[in-house]
Amino acid sequence: MTTFAWDSSIALGIPTIDEQHKALFGWLDTLNEEIKNGGGAEAVGEVIRNLIAYVTEHFCEEERLMLSCNYPAFVAHRMEHDQFVSRLQEIQVNFIAGHDMGENVAALMAEWLVCHIKGTDQGYSRFIHQQEKL
Repeated sequence: MTTFAWDSSIALGIPTIDEQHKALFGWLDTLNEEIKNGGGAEAVGEVIRNLIAYVTEHFCEEERLMLSCNYPAFVAHRMEHDQFVSRLQEIQVNFIAGHDMGENVAALMAEWLVCHIKGTDQGYSRFIHQQEKL
């Protein structure tokens, strides 16, 4: 069984955000376990709802942080967030409509999250750390 776990290679050096990223990987791991273990529709649906709520909360926190330091790439970053939330909501709608959730859904979300953190999030992290040095 694949386990999704945060590791130090994707740390941003912003403790609150790093902890939230760890929690996101925890939610993805929980979703993966429910899907692979044949968790009932109610259990899987609850994990999806909780994941969407947590992702939304986390993205809002990141966006507040970016706005507070006038991060110049804020709009593009927010668009990535919005697209991911939309994708999660689409997955939720399809699941509610009775479509099977393939075992690769959590893996694809984890892959997106790692790429996003290592790419886009590292950009605002570097910007914030540079601002702190000024």
